Amino acid sequence: MKATITDVIYKKEYESKFGPMHQFEVRYDGKRASYSSKSKDQKHFVKGQETEFIEEQKTYVKDGRESKYLVVKIPQQQRESNFGKALKKEQSRYSGFSESYVKDLLSSGLLKPELTDADEAHNDIVIITWKKRSFEIFEHMVELDKMLEQ
Repeated sequence: MKATITDVIYKKEYESKFGPMHQFEVRYDGKRASYSSKSKDQKHFVKGQETEFIEEQKTYVKDGRESKYLVVKIPQQQRESNFGKALKKEQSRYSGFSESYVKDLLSSGLLKPELTDADEAHNDIVIITWKKRSFEIFEHMVELDKMLEQ
């Protein structure tokens, strides 16, 4: 959500499992919300500026009564997990391997270029065959990976 911040009030410093934190009251669109920052000199919520944030409603119980309050957070960029990075790295290797395998098969004559009526030049036939077979080998390697993960 985006809103123009009408006021930012520093409330207190407190200890958390992440170390010392600073609590602020942020006001916008007639609402009040709590914001926690590692820095007392936070720069995200500034009075008079429009900013983007995530608004969450939370509850707490005091003296047997449940109360609701708003919390605002800075939107985090989507970060890729180490597993996702490793998977992409491995798959980029697969594409190189599959290209190399098809090149070797075409060069040795074990894989013949596929002729179609639309193909005019021999080089086009070889490139089309190369791309098609490389992709098939790549997909096969990815499928083998999926089988190993199970």
